[in-house]
Parts: sequence; C-alpha cells; structure tokens
Amino acid sequence: MYLDKPSTEKPATKKKRKGLKDYFDYRNNQINQIGLIFFSSFVLATTLIYFFDKRFTEERWKKSPTERYQILDDIIDRNLFINNTKREVLQQLGYPKESNYQEVDKFNYYVGIRAVFDNGDVKQLTIIFKDGRVVKTLITPSKD
Repeated sequence: MYLDKPSTEKPATKKKRKGLKDYFDYRNNQINQIGLIFFSSFVLATTLIYFFDKRFTEERWKKSPTERYQILDDIIDRNLFINNTKREVLQQLGYPKESNYQEVDKFNYYVGIRAVFDNGDVKQLTIIFKDGRVVKTLITPSKD
C-alpha cells in the first residue's frame, strides 16, 4: 500500500462499549454470580479469622502462662514491643526467666507447649535489646 493513495478498505467498526449498569447485572450472568460468591466467602472467612484469632493483651499474657503460645503470632506479626524500653516490656509481660534481667540484653519468656503438629516443642519468646530498646522479637526453642 502506498502512502499517497487513499485506502479502499472499509474502516473497522468499533465495538459498542458496555454500559456501567451491565457490569453489575447479576440476574443472568452465571460467572459473575460465582465470582461474587467466592468474593463474599473470602471476606467472611477473613473477618471470622480476624475476630476469633487470639490477640495479645496484658491480662491474657499474665493470666494463663501455659497458653501464651496462642498469642505469639500476634506479638511477632504486629511488632508489638519494637522500640519499647526494658521498663515498658517488664510492665506488660512481667519479669523474664533470668534472675539478672537488668544486666542482660535478652529476655526469655516461657510460652507453653505448642500444638502437636509443631513437634510439641517447648518454645520461648525472646526479646532482644540494643541500647535499652527492643530491636527484635522472635520465637526460639526453650533450653530448659
């Protein structure tokens, strides 16, 4: 095709765009209905997990030391103690297993025995300090 000659071909016709209301018409569109069911199920499951998941509270931590493993994930995921001082950690969690906790830069807290699928190992929450502030929280195997 030469550039100086006009084209004899018909121009392609554009598709008519769907109106916005057509995207939300679920009466006869089975794929959209299935997608809506999956989306609703996802939102419902996420909401239920959030509400029934064990969250950290000082009362729960101090009340049941053998069940602390249930709230470990919340502590680690939300970085609850990062940048806290030793004093603030002691107020919220109580005193660690060490007797000389003032001189050490690592606190270890007993959290109980985790579930059977996790080998039933005794774990501990380890809080590491640097310059008097928490820099890291992690779950380690208990040495006791």
